[in-house]
Amino acid sequence: MKVIGITGGIASGKSQVVKQVRAAGYPVLDADEVARIVVEPGTPTLEKIKDSFGQDVMDNGVLNRAYLGKLVFEDPAKLALLNQITQPVIFATLKEQRSFWKMQGASVLFMVIPLLFEQGYDQIGWFDEIILVDTDPAVAKKRLMARNHLDEYEAQRRILTQAPLAEKKTKADRCFDNNGEPAALQQQVSDYLATLTGQ
Repeated sequence: MKVIGITGGIASGKSQVVKQVRAAGYPVLDADEVARIVVEPGTPTLEKIKDSFGQDVMDNGVLNRAYLGKLVFEDPAKLALLNQITQPVIFATLKEQRSFWKMQGASVLFMVIPLLFEQGYDQIGWFDEIILVDTDPAVAKKRLMARNHLDEYEAQRRILTQAPLAEKKTKADRCFDNNGEPAALQQQVSDYLATLTGQ
């Protein structure tokens, strides 16, 4: 099974790539989707978050993501604590799902992990290739402000919690440039998927 990792900064356009890859019929494991599942009501992870950050992170029994996001992106120690609680569970779930697709006989599997380099996923031998969705930080900040209704300061804080793009570029095997129109990114993905035919 060929395993392809996809990563990129916040608001780089990973979701657009994932949508296209799924539409082409390839299985995709998305760490963001896993991150939502592991904090659903009743999960041990949600209980740990509640114990660590207080009842205010809850809203009618459900995790208040906006409140928690504001809390952790303002304080590196709190962000580190949240990662300490969630990342091992996310890792274990992705590992299990990766094994599932291998047992199913999938020829190609995509894994989308925003913190792929930050959390050391590139060091564990999972990937045959890692693709970086490359977006200029100024472009990403503008998109993030619009998408998450953040002011410039909040958007910048979130971008700075991730490894610098220049560093990620040196570690990635391939880059999709997403500084232009959506159609340009779509074409790059189509061209890449055409190279996988028959694998």
